[in-house]
Amino acid sequence: MQKIKDLAEKLALKNAAQHGGRASSKAVLGSLLGALPEAKKDVPATIKIIEQIVQDINSMTEEQQQKQISTLKIATAMPKKEKQVMKDLEGVEKTVVMRFAPNPNGPLSFGHSRQAILNWYYVKKYKGKFIVRLDDTDPKIKTPLKEAYDWIPEDLMWLGIKPDKIICASSRFPIYYEYAEKLIRMGAAYVCVCPREKFAQLKKSAIACPCRSLTPKEHMMRWKKMFKDYQDGEAVLRIKTDIKHKNPAIRDWPAARIVTNPTHPLVDYQVWPLYDFASAIDDHLLGITHLIRGIDFIATSEKQGYLYDYFNWKYPKDIQTGKLIVEGMKSTSDARKLIEEGKLTGWDDVRLGTLRALKKRGFTPQAIIAFITDVGIKKSDIRVSEKNLCAYNKKIIDSITSRYFYVEEPQEIDISTTKYTNTTRIINPPVKSQVARKLNIGTRIYIAKKDYEKYQGKFVRLKEFAYGILDKKFRPVDEKDLPKINKAGIQVLQWVPKRDSVDVELIMPDNTKHNGKAESNINTLNNKTVQFERVGFANLIQKNKKIIAYFTHT
Repeated sequence: MQKIKDLAEKLALKNAAQHGGRASSKAVLGSLLGALPEAKKDVPATIKIIEQIVQDINSMTEEQQQKQISTLKIATAMPKKEKQVMKDLEGVEKTVVMRFAPNPNGPLSFGHSRQAILNWYYVKKYKGKFIVRLDDTDPKIKTPLKEAYDWIPEDLMWLGIKPDKIICASSRFPIYYEYAEKLIRMGAAYVCVCPREKFAQLKKSAIACPCRSLTPKEHMMRWKKMFKDYQDGEAVLRIKTDIKHKNPAIRDWPAARIVTNPTHPLVDYQVWPLYDFASAIDDHLLGITHLIRGIDFIATSEKQGYLYDYFNWKYPKDIQTGKLIVEGMKSTSDARKLIEEGKLTGWDDVRLGTLRALKKRGFTPQAIIAFITDVGIKKSDIRVSEKNLCAYNKKIIDSITSRYFYVEEPQEIDISTTKYTNTTRIINPPVKSQVARKLNIGTRIYIAKKDYEKYQGKFVRLKEFAYGILDKKFRPVDEKDLPKINKAGIQVLQWVPKRDSVDVELIMPDNTKHNGKAESNINTLNNKTVQFERVGFANLIQKNKKIIAYFTHT
Protein backbone atom coordinates (compact mmCIF):
# COMPACT_ATOMS: atom_id res chain seq x y z
CA MET A 1 0.00 0.00 0.00
CA GLN A 2 2.93 2.34 0.75
CA LYS A 3 4.18 1.79 -2.78
CA ILE A 4 0.82 2.99 -4.13
CA LYS A 5 0.88 6.05 -1.87
CA ASP A 6 4.42 7.01 -2.91
CA LEU A 7 3.69 6.70 -6.62
CA ALA A 8 0.33 8.47 -6.27
CA GLU A 9 2.03 11.43 -4.60
CA LYS A 10 4.61 11.73 -7.37
CA LEU A 11 2.01 11.41 -10.12
CA ALA A 12 -0.29 13.94 -8.43
CA LEU A 13 2.53 16.47 -8.02
CA LYS A 14 3.55 16.02 -11.64
CA ASN A 15 -0.06 16.41 -12.81
CA ALA A 16 -0.51 19.54 -10.69
CA ALA A 17 2.66 21.09 -12.10
CA GLN A 18 1.41 20.51 -15.64
CA HIS A 19 -2.06 21.94 -15.00
CA GLY A 20 -1.68 25.18 -13.11
CA GLY A 21 -1.33 23.67 -9.64
CA ARG A 22 -4.49 21.52 -9.81
CA ALA A 23 -4.12 17.75 -9.97
CA SER A 24 -6.88 15.50 -11.34
CA SER A 25 -7.78 12.30 -9.46
CA LYS A 26 -8.89 10.63 -12.71
CA ALA A 27 -5.62 11.43 -14.46
CA VAL A 28 -3.57 10.17 -11.53
CA LEU A 29 -5.62 6.97 -11.32
CA GLY A 30 -5.13 6.20 -15.03
CA SER A 31 -1.37 6.73 -14.84
CA LEU A 32 -1.02 4.77 -11.61
CA LEU A 33 -2.98 1.73 -12.81
CA GLY A 34 -0.87 1.66 -15.96
CA ALA A 35 2.40 1.82 -14.04
CA LEU A 36 1.43 -0.35 -11.07
CA PRO A 37 -0.76 -3.32 -12.09
CA GLU A 38 -1.05 -4.58 -8.49
CA ALA A 39 -3.09 -1.47 -7.68
CA LYS A 40 -5.92 -3.01 -9.73
CA LYS A 41 -6.49 -5.67 -7.07
CA ASP A 42 -8.44 -3.23 -4.92
CA VAL A 43 -9.40 -0.27 -7.13
CA PRO A 44 -11.83 1.34 -4.61
CA ALA A 45 -9.05 1.44 -2.00
CA THR A 46 -6.63 2.86 -4.58
CA ILE A 47 -9.13 5.57 -5.56
CA LYS A 48 -9.59 6.52 -1.91
CA ILE A 49 -5.82 6.90 -1.46
CA ILE A 50 -5.49 8.98 -4.63
CA GLU A 51 -8.39 11.29 -3.77
CA GLN A 52 -6.90 12.06 -0.34
CA ILE A 53 -3.44 12.71 -1.81
CA VAL A 54 -4.85 14.91 -4.59
CA GLN A 55 -6.89 16.86 -2.06
CA ASP A 56 -3.77 17.46 0.05
CA ILE A 57 -1.68 18.55 -2.94
CA ASN A 58 -4.38 20.85 -4.35
CA SER A 59 -4.54 22.60 -0.98
CA MET A 60 -0.83 23.51 -1.28
CA THR A 61 0.43 26.70 -2.87
CA GLU A 62 2.35 26.25 -6.13
CA GLU A 63 5.51 27.22 -4.26
CA GLN A 64 4.93 24.40 -1.76
CA GLN A 65 4.23 21.97 -4.60
CA GLN A 66 7.45 22.94 -6.36
CA LYS A 67 9.43 22.47 -3.17
CA GLN A 68 8.02 18.95 -2.77
CA ILE A 69 8.67 18.21 -6.44
CA SER A 70 12.28 19.28 -6.00
CA THR A 71 12.65 17.14 -2.86
CA LEU A 72 11.30 14.05 -4.61
CA LYS A 73 13.21 14.87 -7.83
CA ILE A 74 10.15 14.57 -10.05
CA ALA A 75 10.43 15.39 -13.76
CA THR A 76 7.47 17.63 -14.55
CA ALA A 77 8.06 18.70 -18.15
CA MET A 78 4.82 18.64 -20.12
CA PRO A 79 5.07 16.41 -23.20
CA LYS A 80 4.80 18.54 -26.31
CA LYS A 81 1.51 18.27 -28.10
CA GLU A 82 0.16 19.90 -31.19
CA LYS A 83 -1.84 23.05 -30.63
CA GLN A 84 -5.57 22.57 -31.12
CA VAL A 85 -6.41 23.78 -34.61
CA MET A 86 -9.83 25.25 -35.35
CA LYS A 87 -11.23 23.12 -38.15
CA ASP A 88 -12.67 24.61 -41.32
CA LEU A 89 -16.42 24.99 -41.55
CA GLU A 90 -18.23 22.40 -43.61
CA GLY A 91 -20.81 23.28 -46.22
CA VAL A 92 -19.58 26.79 -46.96
CA GLU A 93 -21.29 27.96 -50.15
CA LYS A 94 -21.59 31.73 -50.31
CA THR A 95 -21.52 34.16 -47.39
CA VAL A 96 -21.10 32.65 -43.95
CA VAL A 97 -23.63 34.11 -41.50
CA MET A 98 -23.41 33.16 -37.83
CA ARG A 99 -25.11 34.34 -34.69
CA PHE A 100 -24.58 34.59 -30.97
CA ALA A 101 -27.78 34.42 -28.90
CA PRO A 102 -27.21 35.30 -25.23
CA ASN A 103 -30.02 35.80 -22.76
CA PRO A 104 -29.77 39.39 -21.44
CA ASN A 105 -30.42 38.33 -17.85
CA GLY A 106 -26.96 39.58 -16.92
CA PRO A 107 -23.63 40.61 -18.49
CA LEU A 108 -21.56 38.07 -20.39
CA SER A 109 -19.70 35.47 -18.40
CA PHE A 110 -16.48 33.71 -19.35
CA GLY A 111 -18.62 30.70 -20.33
CA HIS A 112 -20.85 32.83 -22.56
CA SER A 113 -17.81 34.30 -24.27
CA ARG A 114 -16.90 30.92 -25.70
CA GLN A 115 -19.82 30.86 -28.14
CA ALA A 116 -19.26 34.50 -29.08
CA ILE A 117 -15.53 33.98 -29.72
CA LEU A 118 -15.95 30.77 -31.72
CA ASN A 119 -18.61 32.34 -33.96
CA TRP A 120 -16.56 35.52 -34.40
CA TYR A 121 -13.47 33.46 -35.29
CA TYR A 122 -15.23 31.84 -38.23
CA VAL A 123 -16.99 35.01 -39.36
CA LYS A 124 -13.61 36.74 -39.61
CA LYS A 125 -12.03 33.76 -41.33
CA TYR A 126 -14.69 33.59 -44.02
CA LYS A 127 -15.35 37.35 -44.17
CA GLY A 128 -18.96 36.71 -43.26
CA LYS A 129 -21.60 38.36 -41.10
CA PHE A 130 -21.99 38.22 -37.33
CA ILE A 131 -25.40 38.74 -35.74
CA VAL A 132 -26.19 39.10 -32.05
CA ARG A 133 -29.71 37.94 -31.25
CA LEU A 134 -30.67 38.83 -27.70
CA ASP A 135 -32.82 35.89 -26.65
CA ASP A 136 -35.17 37.70 -24.29
CA THR A 137 -38.48 35.84 -24.53
CA ASP A 138 -38.46 34.28 -21.05
CA PRO A 139 -40.37 36.62 -18.70
CA LYS A 140 -40.56 34.16 -15.78
CA ILE A 141 -37.44 32.09 -15.10
CA LYS A 142 -34.51 33.87 -16.79
CA THR A 143 -36.05 37.32 -16.75
CA PRO A 144 -34.05 39.88 -18.76
CA LEU A 145 -32.23 42.65 -16.93
CA LYS A 146 -32.66 46.06 -18.53
CA GLU A 147 -29.02 47.06 -18.03
CA ALA A 148 -27.83 43.88 -19.76
CA TYR A 149 -29.06 45.17 -23.12
CA ASP A 150 -26.19 47.68 -22.95
CA TRP A 151 -23.74 45.49 -21.05
CA ILE A 152 -23.62 42.69 -23.62
CA PRO A 153 -22.57 44.90 -26.57
CA GLU A 154 -19.99 46.54 -24.27
CA ASP A 155 -18.60 43.15 -23.26
CA LEU A 156 -18.38 42.08 -26.90
CA MET A 157 -16.60 45.31 -27.80
CA TRP A 158 -14.06 44.64 -25.04
CA LEU A 159 -13.37 41.26 -26.64
CA GLY A 160 -12.91 43.00 -29.99
CA ILE A 161 -16.10 41.50 -31.44
CA LYS A 162 -18.01 43.82 -33.78
CA PRO A 163 -21.50 42.57 -34.67
CA ASP A 164 -22.98 43.47 -38.04
CA LYS A 165 -26.43 43.56 -36.45
CA ILE A 166 -27.96 43.35 -32.98
CA ILE A 167 -31.62 42.35 -32.63
CA CYS A 168 -33.93 41.63 -29.70
CA ALA A 169 -36.23 38.63 -29.97
CA SER A 170 -38.81 40.54 -27.92
CA SER A 171 -39.14 43.10 -30.73
CA ARG A 172 -40.14 40.39 -33.23
CA PHE A 173 -43.32 38.98 -31.67
CA PRO A 174 -45.54 39.95 -34.65
CA ILE A 175 -43.24 37.87 -36.87
CA TYR A 176 -43.51 34.83 -34.59
CA TYR A 177 -47.31 35.19 -34.45
CA GLU A 178 -47.46 35.33 -38.24
CA TYR A 179 -45.60 32.04 -38.61
CA ALA A 180 -47.60 30.45 -35.81
CA GLU A 181 -50.80 31.20 -37.72
CA LYS A 182 -49.31 29.81 -40.94
CA LEU A 183 -48.53 26.56 -39.15
CA ILE A 184 -52.02 26.36 -37.66
CA ARG A 185 -53.61 26.85 -41.09
CA MET A 186 -51.30 24.18 -42.52
CA GLY A 187 -52.43 21.74 -39.84
CA ALA A 188 -48.85 21.59 -38.57
CA ALA A 189 -49.58 23.21 -35.21
CA TYR A 190 -52.47 23.16 -32.76
CA VAL A 191 -53.61 24.79 -29.54
CA CYS A 192 -53.78 22.27 -26.71
CA VAL A 193 -56.05 22.99 -23.71
CA CYS A 194 -55.44 19.68 -21.93
CA PRO A 195 -54.38 19.99 -18.28
CA ARG A 196 -50.59 19.88 -18.03
CA GLU A 197 -50.51 16.61 -16.08
CA LYS A 198 -52.87 14.89 -18.50
CA PHE A 199 -50.85 15.93 -21.56
CA ALA A 200 -47.59 14.83 -19.89
CA GLN A 201 -49.05 11.37 -19.27
CA LEU A 202 -50.35 11.07 -22.84
CA LYS A 203 -47.01 12.20 -24.27
CA LYS A 204 -45.15 9.73 -22.10
CA SER A 205 -47.42 6.95 -23.41
CA ALA A 206 -46.97 8.18 -27.02
CA ILE A 207 -50.71 8.88 -27.33
CA ALA A 208 -52.10 11.93 -29.14
CA CYS A 209 -54.20 14.30 -27.05
CA PRO A 210 -57.84 14.99 -28.07
CA CYS A 211 -56.96 18.51 -29.24
CA ARG A 212 -54.63 17.27 -31.95
CA SER A 213 -57.36 16.03 -34.30
CA LEU A 214 -59.46 19.21 -34.31
CA THR A 215 -59.66 21.32 -37.47
CA PRO A 216 -57.32 24.22 -38.24
CA LYS A 217 -60.37 26.51 -38.02
CA GLU A 218 -61.03 25.43 -34.42
CA HIS A 219 -57.38 25.87 -33.52
CA MET A 220 -57.30 29.35 -35.06
CA MET A 221 -60.20 30.30 -32.80
CA ARG A 222 -58.32 28.92 -29.80
CA TRP A 223 -55.21 30.79 -30.90
CA LYS A 224 -57.11 34.11 -30.84
CA LYS A 225 -58.46 33.28 -27.40
CA MET A 226 -54.90 32.79 -26.10
CA PHE A 227 -54.45 36.56 -26.35
CA LYS A 228 -57.43 37.55 -24.17
CA ASP A 229 -59.51 34.70 -22.73
CA TYR A 230 -57.19 31.91 -21.60
CA GLN A 231 -55.01 32.30 -18.53
CA ASP A 232 -51.59 30.91 -17.57
CA GLY A 233 -51.35 27.17 -18.24
CA GLU A 234 -54.78 26.91 -19.89
CA ALA A 235 -53.58 26.76 -23.48
CA VAL A 236 -50.32 25.99 -25.28
CA LEU A 237 -49.43 26.17 -28.98
CA ARG A 238 -47.80 22.87 -30.00
CA ILE A 239 -45.97 21.75 -33.12
CA LYS A 240 -47.12 18.47 -34.59
CA THR A 241 -44.30 15.92 -34.72
CA ASP A 242 -44.07 12.15 -34.56
CA ILE A 243 -46.18 11.37 -31.50
CA LYS A 244 -44.38 8.03 -31.18
CA HIS A 245 -40.89 9.50 -31.45
CA LYS A 246 -38.36 7.59 -29.32
CA ASN A 247 -37.51 10.81 -27.49
CA PRO A 248 -40.57 12.08 -25.56
CA ALA A 249 -39.14 15.62 -25.62
CA ILE A 250 -39.64 15.72 -29.40
CA ARG A 251 -43.29 14.67 -29.27
CA ASP A 252 -45.55 17.66 -30.07
CA TRP A 253 -43.24 20.17 -28.44
CA PRO A 254 -44.54 23.55 -27.16
CA ALA A 255 -44.04 26.62 -29.36
CA ALA A 256 -45.83 29.36 -27.39
CA ARG A 257 -47.37 29.76 -23.93
CA ILE A 258 -49.41 32.26 -21.94
CA VAL A 259 -47.84 34.50 -19.32
CA THR A 260 -50.45 36.90 -17.97
CA ASN A 261 -48.17 38.85 -15.62
CA PRO A 262 -44.75 38.98 -17.32
CA THR A 263 -41.84 40.71 -15.59
CA HIS A 264 -40.10 41.83 -18.76
CA PRO A 265 -38.30 45.21 -18.79
CA LEU A 266 -39.22 46.09 -22.39
CA VAL A 267 -42.47 44.51 -23.54
CA ASP A 268 -45.82 43.40 -22.13
CA TYR A 269 -47.37 40.53 -24.10
CA GLN A 270 -49.61 37.67 -23.05
CA VAL A 271 -48.55 35.04 -25.59
CA TRP A 272 -44.83 34.27 -25.43
CA PRO A 273 -42.93 32.21 -28.01
CA LEU A 274 -40.53 29.64 -26.63
CA TYR A 275 -36.88 29.35 -27.64
CA ASP A 276 -37.13 26.38 -30.01
CA PHE A 277 -39.83 28.14 -32.01
CA ALA A 278 -38.61 31.76 -32.07
CA SER A 279 -34.94 30.99 -32.69
CA ALA A 280 -35.77 28.59 -35.54
CA ILE A 281 -37.75 31.30 -37.36
CA ASP A 282 -35.10 33.95 -36.77
CA ASP A 283 -32.26 31.70 -37.92
CA HIS A 284 -34.01 31.27 -41.25
CA LEU A 285 -35.06 34.91 -41.70
CA LEU A 286 -31.59 36.17 -40.74
CA GLY A 287 -29.96 33.78 -43.20
CA ILE A 288 -27.89 31.89 -40.62
CA THR A 289 -25.69 29.36 -42.41
CA HIS A 290 -23.87 27.75 -39.49
CA LEU A 291 -24.80 27.24 -35.85
CA ILE A 292 -22.38 26.52 -33.02
CA ARG A 293 -24.34 25.22 -30.07
CA GLY A 294 -23.90 22.98 -27.06
CA ILE A 295 -24.30 19.25 -27.46
CA ASP A 296 -27.23 19.50 -25.05
CA PHE A 297 -29.11 21.24 -27.89
CA ILE A 298 -29.34 18.04 -29.97
CA ALA A 299 -33.06 17.81 -29.21
CA THR A 300 -33.50 21.46 -30.22
CA SER A 301 -32.00 20.76 -33.64
CA GLU A 302 -34.40 17.89 -34.16
CA LYS A 303 -37.40 19.87 -32.94
CA GLN A 304 -36.61 22.78 -35.20
CA GLY A 305 -36.12 20.38 -38.10
CA TYR A 306 -39.90 19.86 -38.16
CA LEU A 307 -40.48 23.59 -38.72
CA TYR A 308 -37.91 23.71 -41.49
CA ASP A 309 -39.55 20.72 -43.17
CA TYR A 310 -43.02 22.28 -42.93
CA PHE A 311 -41.82 25.50 -44.57
CA ASN A 312 -39.38 23.74 -46.94
CA TRP A 313 -36.44 25.68 -45.53
CA LYS A 314 -32.80 24.58 -45.46
CA TYR A 315 -31.53 24.02 -41.94
CA PRO A 316 -28.20 25.68 -41.01
CA LYS A 317 -25.13 23.51 -40.61
CA ASP A 318 -25.23 22.43 -36.96
CA ILE A 319 -21.90 22.28 -35.11
CA GLN A 320 -22.08 20.78 -31.64
CA THR A 321 -19.71 21.40 -28.79
CA GLY A 322 -19.47 20.15 -25.23
CA LYS A 323 -19.67 22.40 -22.20
CA LEU A 324 -16.72 24.41 -20.93
CA ILE A 325 -16.96 24.04 -17.17
CA VAL A 326 -14.81 26.38 -15.11
CA GLU A 327 -14.51 25.20 -11.53
CA GLY A 328 -15.77 27.71 -9.01
CA MET A 329 -17.43 30.11 -11.46
CA LYS A 330 -21.07 30.80 -10.59
CA SER A 331 -23.89 30.68 -13.13
CA THR A 332 -25.61 33.92 -14.17
CA SER A 333 -28.80 32.87 -12.37
CA ASP A 334 -26.91 32.13 -9.14
CA ALA A 335 -24.97 35.37 -9.41
CA ARG A 336 -28.12 37.43 -9.91
CA LYS A 337 -29.73 35.89 -6.83
CA LEU A 338 -26.66 36.59 -4.69
CA ILE A 339 -26.48 40.19 -5.95
CA GLU A 340 -30.15 40.76 -5.18
CA GLU A 341 -29.59 39.33 -1.68
CA GLY A 342 -26.66 41.71 -1.16
CA LYS A 343 -24.15 38.87 -0.86
CA LEU A 344 -22.18 40.11 -3.88
CA THR A 345 -21.27 43.72 -4.60
CA GLY A 346 -22.42 43.66 -8.23
CA TRP A 347 -21.84 42.01 -11.60
CA ASP A 348 -18.14 42.94 -11.49
CA ASP A 349 -17.63 41.38 -8.06
CA VAL A 350 -14.22 39.70 -8.14
CA ARG A 351 -15.77 36.42 -6.99
CA LEU A 352 -17.68 36.13 -10.27
CA GLY A 353 -16.65 34.82 -13.65
CA THR A 354 -18.24 37.63 -15.64
CA LEU A 355 -16.12 39.40 -18.24
CA ARG A 356 -16.62 42.58 -16.23
CA ALA A 357 -15.15 40.93 -13.13
CA LEU A 358 -12.22 39.45 -15.08
CA LYS A 359 -11.53 42.84 -16.67
CA LYS A 360 -11.59 44.48 -13.24
CA ARG A 361 -9.00 41.98 -12.04
CA GLY A 362 -6.67 42.68 -14.96
CA PHE A 363 -7.33 39.79 -17.33
CA THR A 364 -6.88 40.63 -21.00
CA PRO A 365 -9.31 39.86 -23.82
CA GLN A 366 -6.35 38.41 -25.74
CA ALA A 367 -5.86 35.74 -23.06
CA ILE A 368 -9.54 34.81 -23.08
CA ILE A 369 -9.63 34.58 -26.87
CA ALA A 370 -6.41 32.53 -27.04
CA PHE A 371 -7.68 30.14 -24.37
CA ILE A 372 -11.04 29.61 -26.09
CA THR A 373 -9.62 29.11 -29.58
CA ASP A 374 -6.91 26.75 -28.29
CA VAL A 375 -9.57 24.62 -26.61
CA GLY A 376 -11.40 24.64 -29.95
CA ILE A 377 -14.62 22.78 -30.66
CA LYS A 378 -14.97 19.39 -29.01
CA LYS A 379 -18.10 17.37 -28.38
CA SER A 380 -16.91 16.22 -24.98
CA ASP A 381 -17.24 18.48 -21.94
CA ILE A 382 -14.07 20.24 -20.85
CA ARG A 383 -13.46 20.96 -17.18
CA VAL A 384 -10.81 23.52 -16.31
CA SER A 385 -9.82 25.64 -13.33
CA GLU A 386 -9.29 29.38 -13.33
CA LYS A 387 -5.56 28.65 -13.13
CA ASN A 388 -5.64 27.50 -16.76
CA LEU A 389 -6.85 30.94 -17.82
CA CYS A 390 -4.31 32.57 -15.50
CA ALA A 391 -1.49 30.77 -17.31
CA TYR A 392 -2.65 32.21 -20.64
CA ASN A 393 -2.97 35.69 -19.18
CA LYS A 394 0.48 35.56 -17.60
CA LYS A 395 2.09 34.72 -20.95
CA ILE A 396 0.64 37.92 -22.36
CA ILE A 397 1.23 40.38 -19.52
CA ASP A 398 4.44 39.11 -17.92
CA SER A 399 6.85 40.76 -20.35
CA ILE A 400 4.93 44.03 -20.69
CA THR A 401 3.88 44.70 -17.10
CA SER A 402 5.86 47.10 -14.97
CA ARG A 403 7.11 45.94 -11.56
CA TYR A 404 6.67 47.86 -8.33
CA PHE A 405 7.48 47.37 -4.65
CA TYR A 406 4.66 46.47 -2.27
CA VAL A 407 4.48 45.04 1.24
CA GLU A 408 1.47 43.71 3.10
CA GLU A 409 0.76 44.59 6.73
CA PRO A 410 3.75 46.94 6.84
CA GLN A 411 6.24 46.72 9.69
CA GLU A 412 8.44 49.80 10.13
CA ILE A 413 12.25 49.35 10.18
CA ASP A 414 14.97 51.89 11.01
CA ILE A 415 17.72 51.86 8.35
CA SER A 416 19.55 54.98 9.47
CA THR A 417 22.75 52.97 9.87
CA THR A 418 23.03 52.25 6.13
CA LYS A 419 25.16 54.49 3.97
CA TYR A 420 22.31 54.91 1.46
CA THR A 421 20.19 56.87 3.93
CA ASN A 422 18.50 59.99 2.48
CA THR A 423 19.74 59.30 -1.02
CA THR A 424 17.83 58.74 -4.24
CA ARG A 425 18.24 55.35 -5.79
CA ILE A 426 17.50 54.32 -9.39
CA ILE A 427 15.68 51.01 -9.66
CA ASN A 428 16.57 49.21 -12.87
CA PRO A 429 13.32 48.32 -14.62
CA PRO A 430 12.99 44.65 -15.63
CA VAL A 431 10.50 45.62 -18.34
CA LYS A 432 11.88 47.35 -21.43
CA SER A 433 8.88 49.64 -21.72
CA GLN A 434 9.14 50.80 -18.11
CA VAL A 435 10.86 54.08 -17.48
CA ALA A 436 13.55 53.88 -14.79
CA ARG A 437 11.98 54.97 -11.53
CA LYS A 438 13.33 56.59 -8.39
CA LEU A 439 12.79 55.80 -4.73
CA ASN A 440 13.50 58.42 -2.07
CA ILE A 441 14.67 56.09 0.64
CA GLY A 442 15.07 58.17 3.78
CA THR A 443 15.84 56.62 7.15
CA ARG A 444 12.87 54.30 7.59
CA ILE A 445 11.32 51.59 5.44
CA TYR A 446 8.44 49.14 5.59
CA ILE A 447 8.70 45.39 5.16
CA ALA A 448 5.89 42.82 5.35
CA LYS A 449 4.93 41.84 8.87
CA LYS A 450 5.20 38.13 8.06
CA ASP A 451 8.79 38.65 6.81
CA TYR A 452 9.71 40.61 9.91
CA GLU A 453 8.38 37.90 12.22
CA LYS A 454 9.96 35.06 10.25
CA TYR A 455 13.43 36.53 9.64
CA GLN A 456 13.97 38.77 12.65
CA GLY A 457 17.58 38.51 13.81
CA LYS A 458 18.60 36.73 10.60
CA PHE A 459 20.88 37.73 7.78
CA VAL A 460 18.78 38.98 4.81
CA ARG A 461 19.00 41.06 1.68
CA LEU A 462 16.71 44.03 1.16
CA LYS A 463 15.99 43.67 -2.55
CA GLU A 464 18.31 45.81 -4.73
CA PHE A 465 19.42 47.73 -1.63
CA ALA A 466 21.48 46.26 1.20
CA TYR A 467 22.60 43.17 3.12
CA GLY A 468 22.36 42.93 6.87
CA ILE A 469 20.75 41.61 10.04
CA LEU A 470 17.00 42.23 10.22
CA ASP A 471 15.82 44.00 13.34
CA LYS A 472 13.83 47.12 14.23
CA LYS A 473 17.12 48.84 13.55
CA PHE A 474 18.62 47.24 10.48
CA ARG A 475 22.28 46.25 10.94
CA PRO A 476 24.02 46.42 7.57
CA VAL A 477 27.03 44.34 6.58
CA ASP A 478 30.10 46.05 5.20
CA GLU A 479 30.52 45.35 1.50
CA LYS A 480 34.09 44.10 2.00
CA ASP A 481 32.68 41.21 4.04
CA LEU A 482 30.17 40.15 1.39
CA PRO A 483 32.52 37.75 -0.49
CA LYS A 484 32.71 35.68 2.71
CA ILE A 485 28.92 35.27 2.79
CA ASN A 486 27.09 32.57 0.87
CA LYS A 487 24.60 34.78 -0.95
CA ALA A 488 22.70 31.85 -2.46
CA GLY A 489 20.97 30.98 0.79
CA ILE A 490 20.09 34.52 1.81
CA GLN A 491 16.39 35.44 1.91
CA VAL A 492 15.56 38.44 -0.28
CA LEU A 493 12.92 40.72 1.26
CA GLN A 494 10.66 43.25 -0.41
CA TRP A 495 10.52 46.73 1.12
CA VAL A 496 9.03 50.18 0.60
CA PRO A 497 10.53 53.51 1.78
CA LYS A 498 8.28 55.11 4.39
CA ARG A 499 8.58 58.65 3.03
CA ASP A 500 7.93 57.54 -0.55
CA SER A 501 4.97 55.21 0.02
CA VAL A 502 1.22 55.15 -0.50
CA ASP A 503 -1.56 53.12 1.11
CA VAL A 504 -2.98 50.29 -0.99
CA GLU A 505 -5.94 48.03 -0.38
CA LEU A 506 -5.34 44.68 -2.09
CA ILE A 507 -8.54 42.77 -2.86
CA MET A 508 -8.11 39.06 -3.47
CA PRO A 509 -10.26 36.85 -5.77
CA ASP A 510 -12.27 35.66 -2.76
CA ASN A 511 -12.94 39.33 -1.89
CA THR A 512 -10.76 39.30 1.22
CA LYS A 513 -9.04 42.65 1.71
CA HIS A 514 -5.44 43.28 2.75
CA ASN A 515 -3.87 46.60 3.68
CA GLY A 516 -0.39 47.38 2.49
CA LYS A 517 2.10 49.98 1.34
CA ALA A 518 3.49 50.47 -2.15
CA GLU A 519 5.99 52.85 -3.66
CA SER A 520 4.40 56.16 -4.62
CA ASN A 521 5.31 55.68 -8.29
CA ILE A 522 1.94 53.92 -8.68
CA ASN A 523 0.10 57.10 -7.70
CA THR A 524 -0.58 58.14 -11.28
CA LEU A 525 -1.72 54.73 -12.50
CA ASN A 526 -5.41 54.01 -12.98
CA ASN A 527 -7.00 50.93 -14.48
CA LYS A 528 -3.52 49.64 -15.10
CA THR A 529 -2.21 46.14 -14.39
CA VAL A 530 1.15 46.01 -12.61
CA GLN A 531 3.20 43.38 -10.89
CA PHE A 532 3.84 43.75 -7.20
CA GLU A 533 7.14 41.97 -6.74
CA ARG A 534 6.96 38.77 -4.67
CA VAL A 535 3.15 39.11 -4.56
CA GLY A 536 1.69 38.90 -8.05
CA PHE A 537 -0.15 40.86 -10.71
CA ALA A 538 -2.89 43.32 -9.78
CA ASN A 539 -5.08 45.86 -11.55
CA LEU A 540 -4.90 49.32 -9.96
CA ILE A 541 -8.03 51.44 -9.62
CA GLN A 542 -7.97 54.95 -8.18
CA LYS A 543 -11.21 55.39 -6.21
CA ASN A 544 -12.07 58.34 -3.96
CA LYS A 545 -8.39 59.25 -3.55
CA LYS A 546 -7.71 55.67 -2.57
CA ILE A 547 -5.67 53.08 -4.45
CA ILE A 548 -7.41 49.72 -4.76
CA ALA A 549 -5.46 46.83 -6.25
CA TYR A 550 -7.54 43.91 -7.56
CA PHE A 551 -5.37 40.80 -7.47
CA THR A 552 -5.10 39.07 -10.85
CA HIS A 553 -2.88 36.04 -10.28
CA THR A 554 0.71 35.15 -9.43
